[in-house]
Amino acid sequence: MKPSPRHRTACTAVVAVLGIGLSVVLAGPAQAAPSAPSWDDVREAKADTAQAQQTADELSARLQTLQDAADSAQVAELQAGQDYAMAASEQQDAKDTLDDLTAQAKRAGARADESAAQVAGLVVELSRTGGGDLSTSMLVDASDAKDLLYRVGTVSHLSERSARVLAQAQADQNTVESIAAQQQAATTALAEATRKSERALDEANALAAAASGRVEQQQAKQSEVLEQLAFLKGTSVATETAYWDAQQAARAEQQLAARAGGGSTSNGNSNGNADGGGATTTAPSAGGQPSGGSTSTGTDPSSPSVPSRPATSTPTTSTPSTPTSKPSSPSAPAPAPAPAPAPAPAPKPAPAPKPAPAPAPAPAPSPSASKAAGAIAYARAQIGDAYVFGGAGPNQWDCSGLVMMAYNSQGIATGGHNVVWQYNHFASIGRLVPLSQRQAGDILFYSTNGSVSGAYHDSIYTGGGMMVEAANPTRGVLERAIWTPSQLLPYVARPSGSM
Repeated sequence: MKPSPRHRTACTAVVAVLGIGLSVVLAGPAQAAPSAPSWDDVREAKADTAQAQQTADELSARLQTLQDAADSAQVAELQAGQDYAMAASEQQDAKDTLDDLTAQAKRAGARADESAAQVAGLVVELSRTGGGDLSTSMLVDASDAKDLLYRVGTVSHLSERSARVLAQAQADQNTVESIAAQQQAATTALAEATRKSERALDEANALAAAASGRVEQQQAKQSEVLEQLAFLKGTSVATETAYWDAQQAARAEQQLAARAGGGSTSNGNSNGNADGGGATTTAPSAGGQPSGGSTSTGTDPSSPSVPSRPATSTPTTSTPSTPTSKPSSPSAPAPAPAPAPAPAPAPKPAPAPKPAPAPAPAPAPSPSASKAAGAIAYARAQIGDAYVFGGAGPNQWDCSGLVMMAYNSQGIATGGHNVVWQYNHFASIGRLVPLSQRQAGDILFYSTNGSVSGAYHDSIYTGGGMMVEAANPTRGVLERAIWTPSQLLPYVARPSGSM
């Protein structure tokens, strides 16, 4: 469903500073960052080598606390966006149902008119030949086709042929009336779905607008920390930002490896539970719950080490700014998708977004490198585009809209335009893979409760702790380090996998 201009919002709960999210929690005061060194402290530390490192560590700790608070704060906004996406999907379903019934009604009406005309012709024919009790006066007295069928039906003696023609006409008329009743119910359902969708959009926009003032304060704090680090180390804000992004990607990979290292076993269908514990789990059904009980020996991708400190250069105090146009490349480098087995044909699109019951667990699908790379390239081409609730291109996106269109560009269906439907779609066709076995091109799913019922955001993994996502209305589409790995569901979708 194409979003209307009212879907735009000028405010949000998240602000970016060169790839770094900033936000506040609406339910209460923003998380307090550690007391930061002042500019006087930074200037004094710069003259003292021993003090300089300690001050840099304190600034980095503050930056991490601000980042963690920002990542947690954006959840409420993304949840509101998913609520709207679900309501909009249901509205589109209701509209499709009504459109289908309207088409059926048109066809049924044409058939009913044709069969009623046959009855009228029968009346004329038999009145002329003197057969039966039919009279042309019926044609004159009948108010409409339905009345004509009733009058003919009261005739006591009808030939077998006449009775057959009448029965067919009556059946066709009953079909018209049945579809008309369904149309009325569908019209009511569409109206309610539309109201629900509008309420959800208003709530999402209100949530975003309410946070804008406090977000700007957070942005100023994080900008200052980056400037202080650059001054202290004799580098630039851009250098410190790139270093910070690389640190975040490495940190995400280490946290994901730690989650998978809790003692669980897997064979491509199982992995640790949502909390990273040691329980053996199996491939989930469409409802997101385990459906079997096999165990095995899956392995995690190796975690990258934290990058070394950037080299020093001429000091600068330039202030970072949020990009306003598409960059030629992501803000932080992301490795190309790893080589994979020979490409396999794309899975046959599902006929409807609502999933069928999941089949028994099957071996993890191998990715199609070309299709995964194509989806990543499509998503990266949208970097810098605006985030709009309900957006699915060409220049406006929400998270599931970007994922949907990236894989649609490769001829692969994703099950609909919201996070829950997409997860359930891939669960229903056996294309979920343990998070520990993630590969570039897989879809990451965020959830507040460790199951699909709490899913609120998704993105495309690009490798090395990085992902490309439609983040939120202020940041738009970007590529960044995986944020809050603890909220990722324990399974990823592999749309390009061969079965």
